[in-house]
Amino acid sequence: MARTQDTAERILDAASELFATYGYASTTTRAIAERAGVNEVTLFRRFENKIGVLRALGERMARRQAGRAAAAAPPSGDVQSTLLGFARMEIAGALEDGGMAMRLAFDAASVPEVAEVLGAGVPENLAGLAEYMAEQQRAGELRDDVDPRVMAEAFFGLTSSYVMYRQVMGAADVPADVQTDAGIEQLFDIFWSGASADKE
Repeated sequence: MARTQDTAERILDAASELFATYGYASTTTRAIAERAGVNEVTLFRRFENKIGVLRALGERMARRQAGRAAAAAPPSGDVQSTLLGFARMEIAGALEDGGMAMRLAFDAASVPEVAEVLGAGVPENLAGLAEYMAEQQRAGELRDDVDPRVMAEAFFGLTSSYVMYRQVMGAADVPADVQTDAGIEQLFDIFWSGASADKE
């Protein structure tokens, strides 16, 4: 089972690299298989086709999204630590998948299967985190004078969007500050300073 999982991950990693570089439409299953070091039949057995690979990549990205984690998070009295954990998750996902996610976002405008498979991911991530923010506002942990969707957007602006923006601007090797826990904590502190409820 571990070997099958390992092979599947190699295929997904290869597809992620190729989709980021060439886009979905220009990447063939043969190229993915070659990059992964497997034959095309192995790819078809595991994922059926290129859309199956895309779906699996979408599911892998979704597992690292704060909105999904927020929906599954157990109630916690330590909202600050929970949100910091979400920030770490989003930044790690952006560092890992940012190039592919940005390329596929552009592809979605002209490739229907990309729009169909990945189209709901960003809105669902935003909605999941906004709902968590709203719950924490009702609990008195976060400011209640800010729309929870705006708060969720601000959170993403200082986490995954921050990393991806710098990748778009050609500064892919610059965000060393967010590859360390101290850098992530600094970004999160900017968010927390504006979002936490004043309990004095």
